Amino acid sequence: MLPTETSDVTNGNMNTRNLTFLSISCLALAGCFPEHVERTVAGTRVVTLQHDYTNTHAIVGGDGRIVLVDSGLERNVPALEKALTASGLDPAKVVGVVLTHGHADHAGGAKAFQQKGAVVIAGAADEPLLRDGQNDPLCPTNADARGRLAGDQAERYQGLTADVQVTSTTSLLERTGLDAEVVAVPGHTRGSLVVRVGQSVFVGDLLRGSVFGSDAEVHFYMCDVEANARDVQALLARWPDVSTWFVGHFGPLTRTAVQARFGAKP
Repeated sequence: MLPTETSDVTNGNMNTRNLTFLSISCLALAGCFPEHVERTVAGTRVVTLQHDYTNTHAIVGGDGRIVLVDSGLERNVPALEKALTASGLDPAKVVGVVLTHGHADHAGGAKAFQQKGAVVIAGAADEPLLRDGQNDPLCPTNADARGRLAGDQAERYQGLTADVQVTSTTSLLERTGLDAEVVAVPGHTRGSLVVRVGQSVFVGDLLRGSVFGSDAEVHFYMCDVEANARDVQALLARWPDVSTWFVGHFGPLTRTAVQARFGAKP
């Protein structure tokens, strides 16, 4: 979950104490943040679609098949499908949806894609969240999040059962055709996942990007900040060749930015 707006990594640095004022200013100006941005990292094509300040990452295979990492809020599915089409992608070719966790802004649209034939992959420990279509207790880490807590906590979505419930490192190749692995990293939720594709990793709300600039930040909602830092450091050590971290809000982030914020040495 997140309380503010998203930005591209090319924007200049801004002091975080101006976060609220600048976010409101941007919201007042249509087009301040792009709805979709395409990047290619070591041959992997990623189209990032942003609605209600949450990223859905469309990973595009050579045959046009699409795997989504997260699915946004349930009410934004029509806008998400429209954005896919505007990006030159066919929503009918979405073959899989990997949910980094079961919060409403990441898992809310999954049932709509599942009903159209996509395989939904989620952490087994988030099954209660997905079944009930609601968030677990959120722990705000800053004033903006505390101000948004009631509304974010109350978000709901149509419940579902994942087709693949991940408990250990799992390949996506057989079910989706995407050469990728999914790893369980409990923390933000009990069933949180990260997805490794080549030199990219998709981490959901394990961390976030800064609203303005290219820094890595602790997520707006995190119940154990110290354990979260250890999780990030462990992934940096596990995948030294990963250059790009795609996050659920803002970003993407470079490896250097993640190292600088979470204390891991290069």
